[in-house]
Amino acid sequence: MKILFYNPAPSQRRCTPFEALRGSPFFRRPNYDAMRLSYLSRRHDFIYVDEHIETCPDIEPDMIVMHTPLNLARYVKNLIGSKWEREVPTVCYGSYATMFPAQTKEFCTSVVTGDIAAPWKTILADIRKARLAPLYSGDRVKHFDADRRIETKFGFTPFFSQIRTSYGCGCKDEHRDYCYESVQYRNPARWSIERAAESVARSKRKAILVLDDDFLSNIDHGMRILERCWRYKKMWTFQTTGKIFSHTDLFARLRDDGVRIIYLKEDWLNRNIIDNLDNKEFVKEKEHQVSALHNYRITVGSKIRLGYPGEDQHFYERLLKFLIKLRIDIIELAVQTPLPGTKTHEDYRAREQVAQDLTLYDQWMPVVNTPGVAPQALYSTMEWLRDRFYSWDSILQRNIIVSPRLGFYNTFFFYLIPNLSYRSNFLEKVGYPP
Repeated sequence: MKILFYNPAPSQRRCTPFEALRGSPFFRRPNYDAMRLSYLSRRHDFIYVDEHIETCPDIEPDMIVMHTPLNLARYVKNLIGSKWEREVPTVCYGSYATMFPAQTKEFCTSVVTGDIAAPWKTILADIRKARLAPLYSGDRVKHFDADRRIETKFGFTPFFSQIRTSYGCGCKDEHRDYCYESVQYRNPARWSIERAAESVARSKRKAILVLDDDFLSNIDHGMRILERCWRYKKMWTFQTTGKIFSHTDLFARLRDDGVRIIYLKEDWLNRNIIDNLDNKEFVKEKEHQVSALHNYRITVGSKIRLGYPGEDQHFYERLLKFLIKLRIDIIELAVQTPLPGTKTHEDYRAREQVAQDLTLYDQWMPVVNTPGVAPQALYSTMEWLRDRFYSWDSILQRNIIVSPRLGFYNTFFFYLIPNLSYRSNFLEKVGYPP
């Protein structure tokens, strides 16, 4: 059976024939669910098409699987209607399909809520019988193995391999309504340590990007994976919450196990950040925490959610100075985007403060009408902050300060390359994954 997995891309990142691929290759990586489905479909002809690196070839598959995120749902609907209509069985999954299964069913044959890999064997059996059900539930994650051959396609980053060791949200309560993991994977699941280590051992690349929402949500489990994989001499990038600073005794082990970049989630800085910018004790504490990771040659990234009341141009100027003073190496900014169906979204909706146009839900376009700040002004000030942080003078200034601690190798591969990649995406106006 010929299975086509189609991964759509936003218009600003979409591949155009006879033009160079858009954006930095550092951020171009295959859809991880496609890698999992390819592994589960080893007896079939599995074709992966990604609009970030290619246009759709002229093929006639027996089944189509479409990733359907919130902001691309309308595009996916039009694409299916114009290219395949109802002639080919089409399965849609993703954040939009999980949140709006009835609306998704209007333009596809079958909808999968939750994890696409969980009911995959059932879907393959049903398609052979021509009895594809209208709805499948992937409420529990059962499969973790992935086919890494997709990573070698021309156009994707050659820098690192991806891996998932867990599914599910690790956010604190005040951040959970903004987390896609909390919506799509309601029942958290972890891969066994031995199986995860086997997957890392089979990877031919030195750098590993962990896609878990919080790799150290269970610190013992995460550390055992790192120590089990120490013999393979891999270099790791992952994200976790600020609770890691309650376990500073682990920093030496993280360094020895090959950890190179740690992204700190929104809970680390977003606790009343407007008030804390002038809190000397808060600033001193954060400086000490960043310095503690730098002392073990670990690059520090920070995820920041913006778009709250009181954020004017003066706030963003102060925030920029604060981030540089802390010597943070990488920032990822996202605007406040509560997910439909969550309590936060419903509260804003009751006050008519949130946009209903789902094409805006890319975590960069403002969707919440913040009192005193026009959406265009908020967008412009966030752009200003992002561009100033990744300006040449800022990159070089921060590089001079941090390079003696990170060392030459880590500075080049895990500070300069990421910083220049973010800058490259901004200059090309293709955005970046917030």
